[in-house]
Order: sequence, then structure tokens, then C-alpha cells
Amino acid sequence: MQINESKTDSKAIRKYTAEELKNEFNYLRAKQITGMMLSRGLITQDEYRLIMAENKTTFPTFLSAILDC
Repeated sequence: MQINESKTDSKAIRKYTAEELKNEFNYLRAKQITGMMLSRGLITQDEYRLIMAENKTTFPTFLSAILDC
């Protein structure tokens, strides 16, 4: 059995600022709350999409750009 080790160029690793980490957390929390509202019938699918679009602008994050909302 052969194990291949992957080496990462340390220059390619990006460090997040405190503000960016805060935005990531806030976006994920807003997504979770909005999803709960949708599942409980408090908002429609269209309202969910509108709220999540607003959340993407309110909490600009790396995750909001790649997560399917």
C-alpha cells in the first residue's frame, strides 16, 4: 500500500479576516433560520429565494458564492 502525501504551497493558503469570518457565520445562521421558516410554512419558496438573495448581499462571503440556495 502506497500513501501519497499532498503538499500545499503555503503561499496559496488564504487567511480570513475577523470580519470575513463573522460574515461567513452570519450568512450560515441566516440560511439556517430562513430554511426553518420555509420548512414550517412561515414563508413561501419565492420568499425564501428573495430573502436568501438579500442575505448574499448583506453578508458577502465566499460560501454564499458557492452554496446552492
